Amino acid sequence: MTTKSNISLPDGVRDILQGEAESISRAEAAMLSVMRGYGFERVVTPLIEYVDVLSLGLGSELKNKVLKFIDPTTGDVMAIRPDITPQVARMAATRLKGAELPLRLCYNESVLRYAEEGPGKSTEILQTGAEYISKTASVDIDAMMIIMAIESLIEAGVRNFKLDIGDVSFVKSILQSLSLDEDERRSIKKLLIKKDNSGLKEVLGSFGDKVNEKECSLVTKLTDLYGDNKDVLKKGRSLLEGIGGDVLTATKSLDYIEEVTTIVSDKGYNDHITIDLGEVRGFDYYTGIIFEGFSTNLSEAIVGGGRYDNLMENYGLKAASTGFAFNTGAVVKAIGKRP
Repeated sequence: MTTKSNISLPDGVRDILQGEAESISRAEAAMLSVMRGYGFERVVTPLIEYVDVLSLGLGSELKNKVLKFIDPTTGDVMAIRPDITPQVARMAATRLKGAELPLRLCYNESVLRYAEEGPGKSTEILQTGAEYISKTASVDIDAMMIIMAIESLIEAGVRNFKLDIGDVSFVKSILQSLSLDEDERRSIKKLLIKKDNSGLKEVLGSFGDKVNEKECSLVTKLTDLYGDNKDVLKKGRSLLEGIGGDVLTATKSLDYIEEVTTIVSDKGYNDHITIDLGEVRGFDYYTGIIFEGFSTNLSEAIVGGGRYDNLMENYGLKAASTGFAFNTGAVVKAIGKRP
């Protein structure tokens, strides 16, 4: 009696058949054409890296999603890339060392991550993205990246979408102004991610005299600081009044967001952006402006990115950097949902 071979695929990966494959190719070509119009050049990165090298450029969230294995020949610990950005950083610091800045690099590759909890979460993700590496950060660069992301989605055929723009420096400065230890700040951050207002009130109340009434009000209201651009910024400024600590940094963050969003709006894309001052995605990874894009009737993000000025130095290159990556599969779904 013979046993049938198991010819199924591992959990989290799938075949992409003709129709969808063609849709993906069209979306990638459209988005890359916009990036090339802004002077970005395509690079291709390897599927595997040494885990120690890759980890230099990963945030805490992705470090726990790396698929590792032992090279049977050398015994080295290897990893399948969960993100392209650290690979581009390594490339810029080694193969492109000495190249004139800025570097404008783009890519379309697949990454592999451990599946998140819940049904329908895939471990293999098709990414189309861009990285801008420069001597210094600037409002113009951050605005350009957001505009390029918007124009890439429009060129691909996505119509009903919004980019939520925030700045991790705003939330970081507020949390640092509180007389709390890192574990206590971490518990606040977890609740901010969920926008859990009632949970925040409960946790802040448990800190007793460490957090005064004004500070409690400010932190809990962070969960509601999103929506119309000018209105949100006005509310953010009024909430900072009378708060101690590093308010200057928080105020500068609001000024910076206002400058960036003004440039984007003047370009004609105001209807495609909103502000979320309570956003803490990539809190330990990003250093400034962050943004995440969603399409109507699609729960998963279609694009995410922001500024991460500490990343390049981990690979030995003193430079500022910002970038974003589209979830290409999600972009294709969003195109299919257009009216």
